[in-house]
Amino acid sequence: MERLLGFPIPQWIIPKIPGLYQVLADYFAYIWGYLPFPNDLPSNLQQELKKISSGFLLAEIMDRMALKIKCSKQVTPTKECAAINGQKFYGYSGHDITQISLFLGLGYQTFFVPNVGSAAVLELWENVDFNKTAGLVLDDQYYVKIYQYETSDVKNPTYIGCPGPKGCPISYLSTKAELLRPTPNLKSFCQQPL
Repeated sequence: MERLLGFPIPQWIIPKIPGLYQVLADYFAYIWGYLPFPNDLPSNLQQELKKISSGFLLAEIMDRMALKIKCSKQVTPTKECAAINGQKFYGYSGHDITQISLFLGLGYQTFFVPNVGSAAVLELWENVDFNKTAGLVLDDQYYVKIYQYETSDVKNPTYIGCPGPKGCPISYLSTKAELLRPTPNLKSFCQQPL
């Protein structure tokens, strides 16, 4: 933050900065249930914390992608699909801890604190060869590419999604979202006793 505001950074802290970022990332991972901790409660507190920290956002992203897929296949226009059919981009705004939560929910094991102005991008793609290639299953039709823009410079994103040229099958995101989805909804979920 000091760099962004043009303030000097004390020389003694510079070698310690990477370690401080790691401590902060581990702290968030711990309090949100992504690092193991002792639990004497009858419920799985670790899983409950994941649902609160990541589940709602992941489920929202997956629901929007599922609606986009559903609407792209409809021949007859519906009111539900009118707005989303022409939509090419949908954005969410958040803080570094929102990105950490998203990455932890997606299953990334490397914890880091994103820079100010960074962005996470999940792109929904359709396999144009799906109908032409024999032996492909429905999961091969849609996939998600996940990128991290480490600064506000949008020139060089880092691909951090699943290995391979196509990205993650849509089922990868769907499985993660359903595992962490707070049910029946976030408000009701948070009011349930442990």
